[in-house]
Amino acid sequence: MSESSSYQMNLLLIVIAVLALAIFIPVILSFLKKKKQYTPPPLDNAQADLAPLHKSEPPPQIELPELLAETAPKVEEDLSSSATIDKAMEKTKDSFFGRIKNAFTNTDKKKVLEEIEEVLYTSDLGPKTVQKLLDKVSSSDMSDISKVKESLASQMQEILLEVHASQKDSKLVSDLIHKRTDGPMVLMVVGVNGAGKTTSIGKITAQLAHQGFKVLVAAGDTFRAAAGGQLKVWTERAQNANGHVEIFWPDNVTDPAAVAFDAVNKGKAGGYDFVILDTAGRLHTQGHLMDELKKVKRVMAKVIPEAPHETWIVLDANSGQNALNQAVEFNKALEVTGVVLTKMDGTAKGGVALGVVDQLAKPIRLVGLGEKIGDLKVFEPKEYIDSILG
Repeated sequence: MSESSSYQMNLLLIVIAVLALAIFIPVILSFLKKKKQYTPPPLDNAQADLAPLHKSEPPPQIELPELLAETAPKVEEDLSSSATIDKAMEKTKDSFFGRIKNAFTNTDKKKVLEEIEEVLYTSDLGPKTVQKLLDKVSSSDMSDISKVKESLASQMQEILLEVHASQKDSKLVSDLIHKRTDGPMVLMVVGVNGAGKTTSIGKITAQLAHQGFKVLVAAGDTFRAAAGGQLKVWTERAQNANGHVEIFWPDNVTDPAAVAFDAVNKGKAGGYDFVILDTAGRLHTQGHLMDELKKVKRVMAKVIPEAPHETWIVLDANSGQNALNQAVEFNKALEVTGVVLTKMDGTAKGGVALGVVDQLAKPIRLVGLGEKIGDLKVFEPKEYIDSILG
């Protein structure tokens, strides 16, 4: 490159630099000037009303009765229920007795019995219960559907009432209060994940609070991160002017047995009527976790020898035969005293209720017929039989 060309290039660069400075320096100076001169605008009326909230003063206290008065209408409304077992079991009725009626389109009595057998085995009753029903039906007049219906109803009633007859004094959860001796009545709730344990506990608690009882709910599911929070929401919802509900959810405690032990101690010292223990969901095939539940039961007995007075397994009716298997295995490990059968509304597998009672020889305490608190209802054997057979 010649000396003349180099000179021209340097001159061009200098011109570009000068132009850049001429453009950007005013912009920078203008920004700095505005920043220096900025003053906040005056508060309008709305902002002035909010200003006191920024002072370090305690927030206004809401009286508990006032707070409860605001939530009570919702709880009261949710406690009411128009759900019935008959309506909830419509799909089961169509699947069960509807197919039995269809079997009578066949004039061959042997074929009719074979079709009835198939219906029974595919209705989530369990083989033991199916055989009892078949023995009864086969001895009836197979040409008359009304006689077959009577035979089925008779055997179902025998199975259910044999177990439930001894439970007449404790149909309602509140009736179980008589089981307590020195301290609260302790109820332990177990089952697999997703069966509805926490939701059922929330509804039971709300019903007890409505009847004026003092209830302590223990968050014994220390594995699922959201379990304690879910339980807390339910206990707050259950709170009303009639009773008192409190959640026991200690920080940094990962041992469910420790939670159970401390909860029963608190329930005893605090004069609670009921202590209800939630537990982590687990498969009945997980032996080490089933052993953990045994430990939970043992430590509660150190505080109150009879505790837990009741151990209920929550089963999802939609699980059908699998729910029956769960019940059998949990019962072997824990000696359950009752069953809560959830999600009965809309399922075609409601026959599992009969199989569970027959297999375990333990009563179904409650059935879930809907989402509302009042939709968790006492199980009535006769209503159940009528709802299946139509």
